[in-house]
Amino acid sequence: MKSLHRLVLFVLLSSLASSSVFGQSSTLTGDWGGVGSSLDDKGVSLDFRYTSFYQGLAAGTGNKDFDYGGKVDAFINFDTSKMGLWEGGGFSSHLEYSHGDLATNLGGSLFATNAALYWPVGTPEELVATSLYFSQEVGDQSKVFIGKFNPVDLLATDTFYGGWGVDRFMSLILTAPPSGLIPVVFMGGIVNIHTDPAMWTIMVFDPVDRTDDYFPGDLFAEGVNFAVAATKYTSLAGRKTVYTLNGLYSTAEGVDFSSVGGAVGRSSKKGAYNLSFEFKHNLQESDDQAGSSWGFYLKAALADGNPNYVKSSIIAGIGGRALFFGRPQDTFGLGAFYYNLSDVLEDTFNPAIKFRDEAGIEIYYNYAVTPWLSIGPDIQYIKPARGAFDNALVVGLRMQLRF
Repeated sequence: MKSLHRLVLFVLLSSLASSSVFGQSSTLTGDWGGVGSSLDDKGVSLDFRYTSFYQGLAAGTGNKDFDYGGKVDAFINFDTSKMGLWEGGGFSSHLEYSHGDLATNLGGSLFATNAALYWPVGTPEELVATSLYFSQEVGDQSKVFIGKFNPVDLLATDTFYGGWGVDRFMSLILTAPPSGLIPVVFMGGIVNIHTDPAMWTIMVFDPVDRTDDYFPGDLFAEGVNFAVAATKYTSLAGRKTVYTLNGLYSTAEGVDFSSVGGAVGRSSKKGAYNLSFEFKHNLQESDDQAGSSWGFYLKAALADGNPNYVKSSIIAGIGGRALFFGRPQDTFGLGAFYYNLSDVLEDTFNPAIKFRDEAGIEIYYNYAVTPWLSIGPDIQYIKPARGAFDNALVVGLRMQLRF
């Protein structure tokens, strides 16, 4: 009965979308009689979205029932220049609320098969600000960010990764590739510096998950994480190409996996790191819409493997706007990943508990019915890290409304 109700809702929304009034607006509720434009002119930017999921395990080990889940994302930003306060400043927030019975890890996968419902972690049916930070331009070449960050928000402009699990890939690995060192939500500072050869990004942040925290008094009590990235923008064959080198290091103590399950007890170990290289190249670019493109993406990483649970990883795929169909509002992606997990951790668990590397493939397509309504399928095929589980086929349908 619930599925029937949702189908009826979709038919009604599609009918509204086909009308000339609703089909031309960028949001379902329009400009609120000019209020939206007025707020934007005064420095207040509002973006509200609701995404529904119908997803389940079509093959593999586990419950084969398909379940429903929903996600609310609210982005509220303030521009101090437009507000008449001072130049170059801003306050940004991302509020999230998830509900429903849909599990985030299906088929024995170690990494979430639904990244959208994975955030906010440990707070089902609670409204949480996963990003809440201040930004300030410093001169013409630099910008500083301080506060609380959802890592996926930092990938908002990426055409392959990012998307919060509601716009692009649904797998956590293809939404925000885990390094083993970045918490689900972190607090700290970020500096972007634009120089002639490259753009530099420097991050200093607390190693502890801060999903539920807003004004903690124990920041950096357990150590500090450092990250430095250099990004080079260039072109190949006349199309945009990007190279990025990124290094992360943590002083926090982690579990020494060689001590897991020992008779004496667990010991700790310091010195976790992750080094990565990214390559992005546009294969097609729109002549009519600046920034609309699709291309090839590659990311390879190496890590210590103890205390970091990651030893190495590789991700590759294509994705972006569906320009080849002449539908620049549609998005698509085909991605594959292989995560070589800690050899020490695997040796500790095996053979008592079968534990291995995790690999998978995901493909999605989002059909833009209107600028404010999109719907599309998502298919994931996963070789789960839990060796006792068969390879999993996860199938889902996603619909998003922008208000």
